[in-house]
Amino acid sequence: MPFIKPFTTAYGTITGRRTLLVRLEDADGAVGWGEAPIPDRPTYAADTLPSAWFALTDLLLPPLLGMSFSGPVEATASWSRYEGQRYAKHAAECALWALASVRLGLPLRELVGGVHEVVPVGESFGIPEDRDVVTLLREVEARVAEGFCRIKIKIEPGWDDEPLRAVADAFPRIPLTADANGAYRPEVAEHRQALRSLDGLGMQMLEQPYPAHDLLALADLQRELATPICLDESASSLGVTEAALELGAGRVVNVKPARLGGLADAVAVHDLCRSRDIPVWCGGVLESGIGRGFNLAVASLPGFTLPADMSPARLFYEEDLVEPTFDIRSDGTVAVPDIPGVGFPVSEERIDRRTARTWSSNQG
Repeated sequence: MPFIKPFTTAYGTITGRRTLLVRLEDADGAVGWGEAPIPDRPTYAADTLPSAWFALTDLLLPPLLGMSFSGPVEATASWSRYEGQRYAKHAAECALWALASVRLGLPLRELVGGVHEVVPVGESFGIPEDRDVVTLLREVEARVAEGFCRIKIKIEPGWDDEPLRAVADAFPRIPLTADANGAYRPEVAEHRQALRSLDGLGMQMLEQPYPAHDLLALADLQRELATPICLDESASSLGVTEAALELGAGRVVNVKPARLGGLADAVAVHDLCRSRDIPVWCGGVLESGIGRGFNLAVASLPGFTLPADMSPARLFYEEDLVEPTFDIRSDGTVAVPDIPGVGFPVSEERIDRRTARTWSSNQG
């Protein structure tokens, strides 16, 4: 799926996304779709597209063939012994949730316990190709005019203080956050000082300043900062998220269903955070409209009180894999879909046209 323009973060620049889709069909012809929006290389997470392909075709999907089950969670028990492969598990589990939604004639929001009919959304801004603050300000101005109600700036060492201060000065009434994607190192004094210098900007949060595994360093930094640290890459599972919160490594959690391995674990992390009065919001990993449908269902849960990352496909992709897709409304929200299944009509014609490789149960 080619991008309209390159997208740059601390992980590097990408010009498009290969994504892995799962299509499940039951004996009565009902269909459920899921998506593993996984990077080709193990940067954001340990999983990769090749490893997810192996996990799905060799480990996760074959045991589902011919299985009868009462719900998605029961079906996923067949692969509970496998470590990791969270993106693959997410894709397969989502297809099961979508299938259950179609069979029951109920939207995903109701199946997962959602209560919100609309979700407030913010926009994430990559590092400009020319690394020019003026370019960034023009992009932010366009999105604010459309109604996005939170600004998130991707940062890295050398691209942090100047762009953030410029955006804060230009848009003082819009909540501002920064996302470092773990680009700063706790052992580098200049990095620590750079992060401390951002504390006076009054940001809503500072997302993942240190690498995912540096929980103790994150806890030390959080004690120094008034700005809440948001856990993203560090919130890799229910258990790790609980440990990070117990250590004081952050005060906000970004719940990404794909990173956590499925809707059930995303709901569990939401429940954990809600029990501890920890604010949560729903992030994304550049999913197509198929994956966004599940994110919107999760973001409708009662504990999601901060704007989600829910960019309409038109801001990234030449075309979506669902039609019609979703867009932001003038009040800065996106409507949670009420169509059973993914939530949006899946365009199998577009999928067929862009498909590079397939596997089916007939092959298995």
